[in-house]
Amino acid sequence: MEDYKKSITEIIKKQMDILGPTVAVSIAQKVPAVKVAPTGEVLEVIGDPNSALEQVAEAYIAFSGEISKMILRSVMKTYPEININHL
Repeated sequence: MEDYKKSITEIIKKQMDILGPTVAVSIAQKVPAVKVAPTGEVLEVIGDPNSALEQVAEAYIAFSGEISKMILRSVMKTYPEININHL
């Protein structure tokens, strides 16, 4: 579970660099499977962690498309044991 929290937090932080903190955190906070602090840190993953990761990925991809996919690919290289369908 910790790897999922770390990976989702890292995705959010990278999105903050691209989209700005307010927009990136707002998008993540709309995902019901995660509780996200205003700093971008994932406080809680609710339910299946892989599903939560997928939902966060989908939210960012829906907002900014290919840029989000590039960020997701770079982050997920650090977590080879976690698979994500959108890449």
